[in-house]
Amino acid sequence: MASIKFGTDGWRAIVGEDFVPENVQKVVQAFCDLYPILENTGNPVVIGYDRRNQSPESASLAAEVLLGNNIPTVLCETFCPTPTVSWMTVHLKATAGIMVTASHNPPHWNGIKFKESYGGAASGEYVKPIEEKIAENEAKGRKPQSASIEGNSLFSTFDPYGDYMDSFKKFVDVDKIRAANFSILMDPLFGSGTGYMPALLGDSVEEIHNNADVNFGGLNPEPIPPHLNELMERVKGGSYSCGMATDGDADRAGAVDENGNFVTTHEVFSLILRHIVENKKWSGKIIKSISTTRMINRLGEKYGMPVDTVQVGFKYISPAMKEPGVMIGGEESGGFGMPRHIPERDGVFSDLLLLEYMAVTGKSLGTLVAELQKEVGPTKYKRVDLHLEQDQIQDIRAKMKTFAFTEIGGRKVKEHTTIDGHHFLFEDDSWLLFRASGTEPLIRLYSEAPTFEEVDLLIGEGKKKIGIA
Repeated sequence: MASIKFGTDGWRAIVGEDFVPENVQKVVQAFCDLYPILENTGNPVVIGYDRRNQSPESASLAAEVLLGNNIPTVLCETFCPTPTVSWMTVHLKATAGIMVTASHNPPHWNGIKFKESYGGAASGEYVKPIEEKIAENEAKGRKPQSASIEGNSLFSTFDPYGDYMDSFKKFVDVDKIRAANFSILMDPLFGSGTGYMPALLGDSVEEIHNNADVNFGGLNPEPIPPHLNELMERVKGGSYSCGMATDGDADRAGAVDENGNFVTTHEVFSLILRHIVENKKWSGKIIKSISTTRMINRLGEKYGMPVDTVQVGFKYISPAMKEPGVMIGGEESGGFGMPRHIPERDGVFSDLLLLEYMAVTGKSLGTLVAELQKEVGPTKYKRVDLHLEQDQIQDIRAKMKTFAFTEIGGRKVKEHTTIDGHHFLFEDDSWLLFRASGTEPLIRLYSEAPTFEEVDLLIGEGKKKIGIA
């Protein structure tokens, strides 16, 4: 088996190969060994799980190992969104949260995410000792300790549809959304966001892809095209106000306007930012990842609010949101979090904010996107995932270390940033990013420019630079 390593967002592996009960127990035992030195030690650990193959079984295994180490354990009664675990961790003043999920990865993957005591994604500094403890335990031949859930006084459960769902109403005017009489088509992509929108908004919501299917209907549960093609077609062919979506563990949000057009994750982030500043009168610092649109920078400049850029992944964004005065953090992959709710992504909460924006303004989602693009655009964006052999990936990683371009494709480089890959910002505010994925065996190219033609040209230039014709 491969050694257990944590990527951008937790440990992920293929079910039946490296994601097996033995390794799940190893990960949780290593955490238990470190539990005495964690913040809020002595308090419970919250466990949740998504709808993937082996998720409920692995959550029960995790609970048994925690109990075997005499750690109070609170397990969700059924599948739940990852942000539910974050919220419950804060709500219960828990020591940590453990979520069994591989998020948006393909169906044959599963994994484990840790949440720190403040509810945010575990940082690199948090998970590195867990990796080291796993290796140390293996070297010593130390086996995980385990105890039965049945009748254990340290064990309890929680209803994920309870307090967590009610918490939305503190920050979003759910009654106003209901009164708008929208017709919303919701696509949870067979994931753990199933049921939340109908429970909150009633008959105004129709769900698709909400049955249990560990193969996710043959889709990758990521709320972007082509996985949202059916949602887009159904909205286009029907009389819906919009389409909303969440990913496999419901920490990412997706949206489709009333005409069936996909609203990009960059546009969603920008729209939420506009709404919470202009209509909700929130203020504070904005955190964005390096792969996220420059529209955020332009809006920050307009509002007189600072914008900080960090590496890709909420294991960087969540810690940044611990700092006083942060209003929102978000990234290109569709994750947006607000510390006043939780310092972590929440797909359902993000979709609710979009619906509230529509209800407050009386404008369609398509109109709001058009106004956004007129104000801080035009912007077009593309991400290309290059599935390559490991030796090719290593060669490209080595080649990228030499990158120091002053121009690409005839565009002069204004700024070269290397906090996560190589980000080249050009004089016209377009950009190109080269980056190795932290969760999958991929090399990714990202680009934003005023037109798709320019984006494609930049992506093409990027492929040449790494030797992929």
